Amino acid sequence: MQPVVPLGGGALEAAVPGAVVGAGPGISAPPPVGPEDLVSRTVHGDSLLRRIGRGALRPFVPADDVQALAEHGRWIQHPVTTGRRIAVTSMRGGAGKSTVAALVASAYARYRQDRVLALDLDPELGSLPLRLGIRAGHTLADVVAAEPGTCSFDEVEPYLAHLGERLWGLPGTHGTPGDGPDAEVYRTAGIPLSRFFGVTVTDCGAGILTELHRAVLEAAHAQVMVAPTTPGGAASVGRALDWMTANGLAGLVARTVVVFTVHSPHTAQVIDLAKAERILAEVGVGVVRLGYDRHVAVGSTLDPALLAYSTRVTAIAIAAEALRRAAGG
Repeated sequence: MQPVVPLGGGALEAAVPGAVVGAGPGISAPPPVGPEDLVSRTVHGDSLLRRIGRGALRPFVPADDVQALAEHGRWIQHPVTTGRRIAVTSMRGGAGKSTVAALVASAYARYRQDRVLALDLDPELGSLPLRLGIRAGHTLADVVAAEPGTCSFDEVEPYLAHLGERLWGLPGTHGTPGDGPDAEVYRTAGIPLSRFFGVTVTDCGAGILTELHRAVLEAAHAQVMVAPTTPGGAASVGRALDWMTANGLAGLVARTVVVFTVHSPHTAQVIDLAKAERILAEVGVGVVRLGYDRHVAVGSTLDPALLAYSTRVTAIAIAAEALRRAAGG
């Protein structure tokens, strides 16, 4: 499967959108097997029936929907004078944090005219490199040697994975759990590196309590907090925001977008999202729901051409709202 390229699909355009197995003497070792090699077939996010139905109804899209997409497009393309840093967090693993980070970074890269960086800071083999199709390479710790605070982009570019015309990526580890960056590496290299990019989307490890999390959140212009659409997921969001308020990060609360993710087509909506939105709006937090997508659920590298239409539209909405908050709008 090819590495992901920035989101396309017409939503915005219409409106303005392993280890090598050991071998004995004389026996050749088989080539490494990556996660994407285990995918037996590609799956489109939408069923064939839904794709046909959407095509038939496209001429009748409500004016309000077109206007909303146009507004999202305006914010995604919003000019910035200094690089904006958007932290993507979750209180627990498996919430869909890396997927959301990949979708949002790709949306920025597709519609902005400046560079975009997808930065993985998960010390425990995060999924962002897999979602974006980044092969093992340099990490943020390696970038320290380039002195990104004073060097040129040409000097730092060899450390980065170029994923498209305007999208770059940087893994968190060399493939070994625990060898990811610490808070000092992030302050020394991560923050200075962001000056080369209009938007940097940072995929943090699960939780928000480590020193590294603290460094990322203190430097973030906005936060996208990802949680499953369950009572436990909603409760974890409330606890995280309370902790932030009590620990010197109250200013970031109002610059937070919560994304509730749905991981199964058979899971009923067991929380009242409208009520959750009203409660979170009281402290200035935005809420977006990311529905189930068959292609996303495969868990391999994302292919924009196979994403469900609703996934592409929602990714655009998340990206726009996060940048609006990051820009102080």
